[in-house]
Amino acid sequence: MHLKPKYINTILNILLGAAWASVLFAFLWGFGSVNSNFLFKLITGLAYSVFSLISVLFIEALYRFFLNHELLKEQVKLLKELNKKSD
Repeated sequence: MHLKPKYINTILNILLGAAWASVLFAFLWGFGSVNSNFLFKLITGLAYSVFSLISVLFIEALYRFFLNHELLKEQVKLLKELNKKSD
Protein backbone atom coordinates (compact mmCIF):
# COMPACT_ATOMS: atom_id res chain seq x y z
CA MET A 1 0.00 0.00 0.00
CA HIS A 2 1.38 3.33 -1.01
CA LEU A 3 -0.76 6.33 -0.25
CA LYS A 4 0.55 9.88 -0.23
CA PRO A 5 -0.46 10.77 3.33
CA LYS A 6 2.04 8.66 5.23
CA TYR A 7 -0.08 8.46 8.39
CA ILE A 8 -3.08 6.96 6.53
CA ASN A 9 -0.80 4.42 4.91
CA THR A 10 0.67 3.45 8.29
CA ILE A 11 -2.71 3.21 10.02
CA LEU A 12 -4.21 1.05 7.27
CA ASN A 13 -1.20 -1.27 7.24
CA ILE A 14 -1.37 -1.73 11.02
CA LEU A 15 -5.12 -2.38 10.90
CA LEU A 16 -4.71 -4.83 8.03
CA GLY A 17 -2.00 -6.74 9.88
CA ALA A 18 -4.15 -6.90 13.01
CA ALA A 19 -7.13 -8.11 10.97
CA TRP A 20 -5.11 -10.92 9.38
CA ALA A 21 -3.73 -11.88 12.80
CA SER A 22 -7.27 -12.05 14.15
CA VAL A 23 -8.27 -14.26 11.19
CA LEU A 24 -5.49 -16.68 12.05
CA PHE A 25 -6.25 -16.59 15.77
CA ALA A 26 -10.00 -17.09 15.24
CA PHE A 27 -9.38 -19.99 12.86
CA LEU A 28 -7.03 -21.70 15.28
CA TRP A 29 -9.40 -21.05 18.18
CA GLY A 30 -12.33 -22.56 16.27
CA PHE A 31 -10.22 -25.45 15.02
CA GLY A 32 -8.97 -26.32 18.48
CA SER A 33 -12.19 -25.82 20.40
CA VAL A 34 -14.04 -28.78 18.84
CA ASN A 35 -13.35 -32.42 19.59
CA SER A 36 -14.65 -34.01 16.43
CA ASN A 37 -13.46 -35.13 13.03
CA PHE A 38 -11.19 -33.03 10.81
CA LEU A 39 -13.92 -31.74 8.48
CA PHE A 40 -16.06 -30.44 11.33
CA LYS A 41 -12.99 -28.79 12.90
CA LEU A 42 -12.22 -27.10 9.58
CA ILE A 43 -15.78 -25.83 9.17
CA THR A 44 -15.84 -24.53 12.75
CA GLY A 45 -12.50 -22.75 12.25
CA LEU A 46 -13.78 -21.07 9.09
CA ALA A 47 -17.02 -20.07 10.83
CA TYR A 48 -15.07 -18.47 13.69
CA SER A 49 -12.89 -16.50 11.28
CA VAL A 50 -15.70 -15.07 9.10
CA PHE A 51 -16.00 -11.81 11.06
CA SER A 52 -12.26 -11.23 10.84
CA LEU A 53 -12.30 -11.89 7.10
CA ILE A 54 -15.07 -9.30 6.75
CA SER A 55 -12.89 -6.79 8.58
CA VAL A 56 -10.03 -7.54 6.14
CA LEU A 57 -12.36 -6.84 3.23
CA PHE A 58 -13.53 -3.62 4.86
CA ILE A 59 -9.97 -2.37 5.34
CA GLU A 60 -9.10 -3.24 1.74
CA ALA A 61 -12.19 -1.33 0.56
CA LEU A 62 -11.12 1.63 2.68
CA TYR A 63 -7.69 1.52 1.06
CA ARG A 64 -9.31 1.50 -2.40
CA PHE A 65 -11.46 4.49 -1.41
CA PHE A 66 -8.40 6.53 -0.39
CA LEU A 67 -6.54 5.46 -3.53
CA ASN A 68 -9.48 6.52 -5.71
CA HIS A 69 -9.65 9.83 -3.87
CA GLU A 70 -5.97 10.51 -4.58
CA LEU A 71 -6.35 9.62 -8.26
CA LEU A 72 -9.41 11.85 -8.64
CA LYS A 73 -7.59 14.79 -7.04
CA GLU A 74 -4.71 14.30 -9.45
CA GLN A 75 -7.06 14.09 -12.46
CA VAL A 76 -8.92 17.24 -11.42
CA LYS A 77 -5.62 19.08 -11.09
CA LEU A 78 -4.57 18.01 -14.60
CA LEU A 79 -7.96 18.93 -16.06
CA LYS A 80 -7.75 22.39 -14.51
CA GLU A 81 -4.32 22.89 -16.04
CA LEU A 82 -5.60 21.82 -19.45
CA ASN A 83 -8.55 24.14 -19.11
CA LYS A 84 -6.26 27.09 -18.31
CA LYS A 85 -4.07 26.33 -21.32
CA SER A 86 -7.01 26.12 -23.69
CA ASP A 87 -8.41 29.52 -22.59
